[in-house]
Amino acid sequence: MRIIDRLYIYMDFKGMTAYAFERTCGIANGYLKKQYNGKGSIGSDILEKIHHHCPDMNIAWLLTGEGEMIIRDLDNELKEDEKKYMTIKDEMITILQNQIALLEKHIADKDKIISILEAQLKTTERVIKNG
Repeated sequence: MRIIDRLYIYMDFKGMTAYAFERTCGIANGYLKKQYNGKGSIGSDILEKIHHHCPDMNIAWLLTGEGEMIIRDLDNELKEDEKKYMTIKDEMITILQNQIALLEKHIADKDKIISILEAQLKTTERVIKNG
């Protein structure tokens, strides 16, 4: 497979036409079609333009066909994972705060019941004592 064939695979992956790709990279109109039809080779100046305007494309893949076509953006993936973690963390904090509030309400209810029972016990003790 030729470089131009791999370039067309990349453009298809990105959903770009040859015309749009040429405009994006600052390449002369019709250049890619000429290369695709086998009338020349892609020069280093064009490869530099492609590399500059398509930073996600693995230039080694373009030249050799080896490796992955797209360079993974690990920094961006880590940021996305961190955002997901922070969202989950915030949700867990909210859930735990709600559980704490519910438990505090239960404790307050239990304290009221204890107070009522203590008052009843004192009343019963007085009744028995005064008998």
